[in-house]
Amino acid sequence: MSNGLNDINWTLRKAPRIAWFLASQSVLRKLDQKLARQARELELADFVECQAAPGDVDAVRQAMDASSRRRRWLMSRGPEKGAVVTAAMRDPGIRHVLEIGTYCGYSALLVARHLPPRGGRLVTLEISRRNAGVARRVIAQAGLAAVAEVRNEVLDRAMGSFAAPFDLVLLDHWKDEYLPDLKRLEAARLVRPGTVVIADNVGFFRVPDYLEYVRNGGRYQSRYVPGSVEYHPQLPDGVEISTFKG
Repeated sequence: MSNGLNDINWTLRKAPRIAWFLASQSVLRKLDQKLARQARELELADFVECQAAPGDVDAVRQAMDASSRRRRWLMSRGPEKGAVVTAAMRDPGIRHVLEIGTYCGYSALLVARHLPPRGGRLVTLEISRRNAGVARRVIAQAGLAAVAEVRNEVLDRAMGSFAAPFDLVLLDHWKDEYLPDLKRLEAARLVRPGTVVIADNVGFFRVPDYLEYVRNGGRYQSRYVPGSVEYHPQLPDGVEISTFKG
């Protein structure tokens, strides 16, 4: 009995330390998980630089696809919905492009590879400093840094530096900012009749205000292209392609 009482007394004396230890382990596990999530974009940049020869755009893109499929999932646009961007870039009149939501630079590659012969330029905005840095590394590895400028900015801060309307606008950032940002571009006359606006993830996320505006507001001719969530063919998604009428 005395041994049992001693064990109980020892436990009571040590309880605060035991509780602290268990709590600290929980915090460390959560921190490890957070750091792992944060590091996946940096891991991608390392992987791309290791796997793809400098200047080989296709190899860089394929490395990004391989990383998302086999290593750690990334919310890049991916090849299925990326084909929509590639199709839009077949128009030789598209020279000046704005992307809002760079992430790691996947869509930027699809756009920028077409721009050098046209004397064109891409400006792509990314709110995350880390992701903007990753995108710069990816774009540089593809040999496209001269035509693709990655800015760690949001639209309302960057707009003052834009002088001419864009031929193509890609929206792939916070979904509740799709419509406000589109209206900002209109008000600043940074879209022109014929400007194409491609909004990603409108089939997976709810953006009823944006879709109502581009489909029924009278200023756009708009259509929906079904697809799936990046690297998850079982999850329906899609993009909205809207052409500004003025």
